[in-house]
Amino acid sequence: MFGWSGKRLKVYLTEGRIIKEPLPEELRLDYLGGRGFNSKTLFDEVRPGIDPLGSENVLIVGTGPLVGTLAPCAARWTVTAKAPLTGIFGDGNGGGDFAAELKFAGYDQIIFYGRSPQPVYLWINDDQVELRDASNLWGRTTWETHSRLVEELRDNEIRELCIGPAGENLVRFAKVIANTTRAGGKCGMGAVMGSKNLKAVAVRGTNSVRIAKPEEFYRASMNAYHKITASPFQQKTYMTEGTLFLVHSSSMRRGIPTRNSQAGYFEGWEKLTSGAFESQYAVKHSACFACPIACSHYYQVKEAPYNTHGCSNQYGTLYPFTFKCGSDNLAASLLLTTMCDQLGIDTHTCGATISFAMEAWERGLLTASETDGLELNWGNIDTVIELAHKIAYRQGFGDLLAEGPTRASEQIKGSEVCLVETKGMCPSSYYPGEGVSKLSALAYATAPIGGSIHRGGIHGWQGHPRVRKVLGEPAVKLLHDPRVYEGQAVVLALENDFVAAYNSIEICQMPCHNTLYEDDLAWLVSTATGIELDGDSLMKVGERVFNVERAFNVREGIRRKDDTLPERFFFEEATPRGIKGLDRDKFQMMLDEYYRFRGWDGQGTPTKKKLDELNLSYIAEQIGAV
Repeated sequence: MFGWSGKRLKVYLTEGRIIKEPLPEELRLDYLGGRGFNSKTLFDEVRPGIDPLGSENVLIVGTGPLVGTLAPCAARWTVTAKAPLTGIFGDGNGGGDFAAELKFAGYDQIIFYGRSPQPVYLWINDDQVELRDASNLWGRTTWETHSRLVEELRDNEIRELCIGPAGENLVRFAKVIANTTRAGGKCGMGAVMGSKNLKAVAVRGTNSVRIAKPEEFYRASMNAYHKITASPFQQKTYMTEGTLFLVHSSSMRRGIPTRNSQAGYFEGWEKLTSGAFESQYAVKHSACFACPIACSHYYQVKEAPYNTHGCSNQYGTLYPFTFKCGSDNLAASLLLTTMCDQLGIDTHTCGATISFAMEAWERGLLTASETDGLELNWGNIDTVIELAHKIAYRQGFGDLLAEGPTRASEQIKGSEVCLVETKGMCPSSYYPGEGVSKLSALAYATAPIGGSIHRGGIHGWQGHPRVRKVLGEPAVKLLHDPRVYEGQAVVLALENDFVAAYNSIEICQMPCHNTLYEDDLAWLVSTATGIELDGDSLMKVGERVFNVERAFNVREGIRRKDDTLPERFFFEEATPRGIKGLDRDKFQMMLDEYYRFRGWDGQGTPTKKKLDELNLSYIAEQIGAV
């Protein structure tokens, strides 16, 4: 077996039984790895309507064929389950070097079934695989868990995937952590681990990944490496600033989600830029396995009361506790980033949930008697810090917020007006007003996990040759205008497929943003694995993966009515800052175009013709496809 290790583990937690089996050929050839492996497995293993926190849910960890090789930036892992936060398809994707260690141990995928009677962790040491007692780890933070595992296993080279107190306490947006700071967040995969009494997966591998065509693979890897290192965008923007460069660009476009996304501009944004971070708190760069970009930064805050240290701060860990909560305190946001890593809480949803409560407070829908005496006025960062801790341990008012904003809103009378969510997921990162591409708005509405643009909508594909071929040059010239609706659906659909493909290979999104494209990735996979793959067939894999995820959601009841955005994004009058909302009719037109191009019916269900084309005929009857 080349590229892939060729084996996967099935772990039956209820019985304490572990099975090793060959990786099915269908998975390898039709889904490639990571996200693809997991999405197909989830559809096949989970019946509709189950409780995401019940024993019938499965938890799946997967990695890709390039991980553990010379291929630059191929270090990702995906963890997948039915999501506790949304009740639909859910996954999380992280970096570091856990995935490489899993490959070195000889495994491409792990599937966890059932629920252990007591806390356990899975120990993988090459061929030695066993469940061990985790009673001494239960209640520990992720950082403490790492230290104790290193001590217990007497090996500081182990790598682990673990949960913190939030996962143990079934916080619906608990995340899983690798390398103490690399997270698979948003959907609540940490809560699924907690529901299974699974504290960690610890791995030590001493093997290597075999390559089918070593000399050609070396050339393909060097091609990718030189493109990355020659790109000013990758080297200056991502390496120097990380994703904090988005603070400036999003502010200029009025795309900052401010005070629970009531507006798209935040007055104190200058205090939160990459320059402010670099000059005050940055210590050094940090990289994942085989990465020449090193977009992460180790940081240290020395001044009390926010003194802390950590790594991997990004826009996604900054905006939830600053813009969304009305604070310009950079030091406090770094403390919250570290806290969320240690406690195992997704930063996006944590900040969004607290900002929801802050708006409810602002509207007089909450009082101090209901919030444990805390005042939830905008910018009160000390309250945000206290609430994050209360959420992780489900203490007092934090117990309600640990359910996420959608469920919390059901318990706070009149607060539905404050609710900003799509399919139960709070739209992240950008405020989709007039200054932000309509592509991003459609991406939020249609993403398999709910409101997210990390499945497509941020990669600048408006000028891609595939888009030009479909739409023609005159239409393409208009796509960069953020006011344009026409044609954006085609861009998003193609981008969706590209993202699903590189997530399945488990290569990072950073180099795939304006630098590496489908032909580059196909060359890497082909020479690593020995299978025949070009850019077209790689995109077909991505399309297959995306349709499997849509089919999972359709089987759970998702339809066109769910592919929408919060009501506050549809408005006609400009805000004081000149931001206009989305046109409701044009948005529906854009959704129609997206469905047609995807080969779905008017309700967003993949047609039988499309499923047959993707070798997914067996799915048609399960979702009522015609």
